[in-house]
Amino acid sequence: MRYPWANIVLLGLLLAQLLTGLGGLMSGSPSFSWVLWLHGIGAYAVVVVFFWKSAIIYRVFQRRKAIHVARLGFWTMALVLLAIVATGYFWTYAGAAYLGNSSLMVVHGLLAGGLVAFLAWHVLAKRFIFRFPQARDRRAFLRLAGMTLAGWALWRLAEPVRAAVDSPGVRRRFTGSYENGSLTGAFPEVSWLFDGPPPMAAQDWRLVIDGAVDRPLTLSYAQVQQLAVDTIAEILDCTGGWYSRQAWTGVAVGRLLQMAGVQPQARSVTVAAVSGYGRRFNLAEISDYILATQVGGQPLIHGHGFPARLVANGHRGYDWVKWVTHIQVNTTSQFLQPPLPLQ
Repeated sequence: MRYPWANIVLLGLLLAQLLTGLGGLMSGSPSFSWVLWLHGIGAYAVVVVFFWKSAIIYRVFQRRKAIHVARLGFWTMALVLLAIVATGYFWTYAGAAYLGNSSLMVVHGLLAGGLVAFLAWHVLAKRFIFRFPQARDRRAFLRLAGMTLAGWALWRLAEPVRAAVDSPGVRRRFTGSYENGSLTGAFPEVSWLFDGPPPMAAQDWRLVIDGAVDRPLTLSYAQVQQLAVDTIAEILDCTGGWYSRQAWTGVAVGRLLQMAGVQPQARSVTVAAVSGYGRRFNLAEISDYILATQVGGQPLIHGHGFPARLVANGHRGYDWVKWVTHIQVNTTSQFLQPPLPLQ
């Protein structure tokens, strides 16, 4: 087989892309921007190594032109991979684009998730390649390093090229998101997966603070509004591919916890919505977050989380829990939750 190492190198790069892509979804702080840098470098490296992979594909189809299930599966995987690359590069260079109600960023991620199944099938079907010494020897490792270095060089070259042609991509945030409605109070109304409760009247809403506290609290909307004197400007960065800096007004979570009296054994805090959707946070970090009741000087609308939503600085949008009704102080770790919400 010609270029057997290309299969192993491509497999390694694709697995790295899946991991860094998942890491990118969870990277809301600039201190983790290196995860997205690695993802960008890997994207160019995949294109480089695909040159050799295409030679393998061409030779296989020249020898055996019959169509069967395995070949159809292989073609499907190849098309999915090309679609992933195409949507990623289009988003990076051409700007925010949508297919129906979904951004190309979302389409890119969904296709990458689908690639996992095809990749597992392909590795199982072509496992004989691992028996080739050329596929897994020292030279194969050096080729992987070389492809990665080539990807780094192309990645470094791409930024000045985008700047020279004034590509919309130069105005992306490090997460890949494009600005939308900053400091206007008007920005997209989105929810994670299936989290979308019906509107709630202010007079019916209650905020419960309990768990490992000395004084469990139940506060009405009017009581929270009286406490809502803290204002911060923070960026909401949605995994759908947009970000928006807004002025948020509310009450610092740390003040609410102080009112309730956090017990010494407390380790984390769960913030939950009326729908049951919730996210856990480290006790120390959440004290600086805001439970917002206003954005841009106006009360939140339902689509933005009325009566109250969490402003979680440095986190992606799925951690900014909307329609908050419950703050629970836990004696267990913040990591007792899936990395990405399942609801």
